Amino acid sequence: MRTKLIRGGLSLLALAGVFVSGWLTRNMIAAYSLKRGSEVVVQRDFAPALADARSPATNLKVSEPLMVELYFRVFRLVRDEYVEPVDTDKLAHGSLDALLASLNDPRSQFLRPEQREQFARALNGEIQGIGAVLTIVNRKTTLKVGDETAPLEQSLLQVVAVAPGSPAEKAGLKPGDFIDYIDDRWIISEDPFAEIAQLQRMHSPREQIRQAQDRARQRLENSITLSEAIRQLSQNPKDAKEAKPLRLTVKRGGQTLKLEVARATTKVRPLEYRLLQSKWGYLRPNLLNAAASREFASALRTLKQGGAKGLIIDLRGVAMGQQEPALQILSLIATKPTVAQVEYRDGKTYKKRPLTLPKAPQPARMPIAVLVDRGTYNVAELTALAVRQTTQARIFGMPTFGDASQTNLYQFKDGSGFTLTVGRYMGVDGTKFHQRGVQPDERVAAEPRMRGQLGGDPVLERAIKWLATQEKKS
Repeated sequence: MRTKLIRGGLSLLALAGVFVSGWLTRNMIAAYSLKRGSEVVVQRDFAPALADARSPATNLKVSEPLMVELYFRVFRLVRDEYVEPVDTDKLAHGSLDALLASLNDPRSQFLRPEQREQFARALNGEIQGIGAVLTIVNRKTTLKVGDETAPLEQSLLQVVAVAPGSPAEKAGLKPGDFIDYIDDRWIISEDPFAEIAQLQRMHSPREQIRQAQDRARQRLENSITLSEAIRQLSQNPKDAKEAKPLRLTVKRGGQTLKLEVARATTKVRPLEYRLLQSKWGYLRPNLLNAAASREFASALRTLKQGGAKGLIIDLRGVAMGQQEPALQILSLIATKPTVAQVEYRDGKTYKKRPLTLPKAPQPARMPIAVLVDRGTYNVAELTALAVRQTTQARIFGMPTFGDASQTNLYQFKDGSGFTLTVGRYMGVDGTKFHQRGVQPDERVAAEPRMRGQLGGDPVLERAIKWLATQEKKS
């Protein structure tokens, strides 16, 4: 909307004044409904971590009845007196969208009916768009203007993981990449008028301020919002005109890369497995859903019958997951019924509850190595930590992403719904990994040339060496 207003002819000075004075308010309310709005959910359909699916209970003890009444008064006024006819469904959905966006939590999102449908397809491994898990990372940095610096807040579009066989993987996108431009259009990630505001505070010459205004105008004239960027990356093109690959400008470490990536439907296999060197069972769940848990059980039986002396569970790049299937998998290898804890809010205090297996554990009774990296996300992180703490397994690779959100899915009769973060996962011993990641026992930074293949995967080879030492000890 801001870009449209600029193109509509508002003066740059007026825009600068409005933007600077309203920056904090915009971050808290309006822009987050764009930046972290329903379009974000479409992409995050690729990476849900739902604790359960249930309808919200009625809460008769509303803590702010006056505010609730105020909302309904405004709702009725808009419905009845707005100059144009109002679609009340659209009005209600927009309100819920903004309500959840105000939490500043990308895992708490409103889902329109069509988005819930796509959500379900994604859980079954059918991914649209470039096939990358994206998130919005808030970062505080500084802006240098002359000899002075000023604080600057950024909201950056980051790649969490890429789906195996997806266009993103084929194009070379990697976990941790920041996407700055799509087709040479800047993805708005910070206040473009911050330099102007700082120059004004410094009482800089008018000519210097005018030059900064020109730079801001040029930057915004060819820009795109975060929500629109995510929409483009997470949906397949509707016609042949839009079918050409997207040109991305990506920052990776200190490098700036130019990549072209197509968009297509990617069907993700739930699980891959094989026996390595005739004695090491290798299991890679590409996502943690019901199909993956069923195939994991079958694969584990096959590997044991084939003579497996140890297991390798590869959770690198696993960013799609649900809690219940993860617990089903853990029940096949863990030695204890309690595998983790959840910290949740009870009024103004925080409490912890145990996370237990749905059935009695069936220990694997063999050494286990777990492989992780930056793309190991949320429920996959919980799984890696639980395996280590309940089986004395060893973790190899690099620290995981660091998202311990336990998220519930609430459903409404009209097909819409919303997700809400209701707790934080932690280890059975209280170990926290939110915003920290699960730390490996042995760091192996080298990236694989051929994941899961001997001779092309340093992390896998290091895990096998450790398994061999465990075999000798037994």
